[in-house]
Parts: sequence; structure tokens; C-alpha cells
Amino acid sequence: MKDCCEPAAGPPPRGPLRRLLTGLLYAVLAAALGFVLWQQWQA
Repeated sequence: MKDCCEPAAGPPPRGPLRRLLTGLLYAVLAAALGFVLWQQWQA
């Protein structure tokens, strides 16, 4: 199973860390969006 973001030569040296940071970034964005929607619903 090939990953679209990894080069064909091999995975980057800091692959797991980059994946963790990307997941954390998406989690923060989702939390911010949910918070904004919740504030709009409360108003």
C-alpha cells in the first residue's frame, strides 16, 4: 500500500513525527471549527 505523500525512494526520516503533527493540526482545526459552531448554536 503506497502512500501518496511519500517519495518513491523511501519514507522520509521523520515520517511518524510528521504524521503525528499533521494529525494534531487537523485535530486543532476540527476543535476550533466545532467550538465556533457551538458558540453560534448557543447564541
